[in-house]
Amino acid sequence: MQYARKLRKGDKVAIVSLSSGMLGEDFCSHNIEIGVKRLKEYGLKPVFMPNALKGIEYLKENPKARAEDLKDAL
Repeated sequence: MQYARKLRKGDKVAIVSLSSGMLGEDFCSHNIEIGVKRLKEYGLKPVFMPNALKGIEYLKENPKARAEDLKDAL
């Protein structure tokens, strides 16, 4: 069995929104700030995928967009 290598400082980390799309809503902006700050504290570089911040309605109506983000992230 092959395992992924451990993350190292300077590695990019993809941010995707695979469930509701809440990340794109104003009421979650503080969660994004906290998450990005913590990833940077670990020395990682967060990269938001193109559809991650488009909101609940967009991702609800475009499930293929969520799948594209996941495939591109991997």
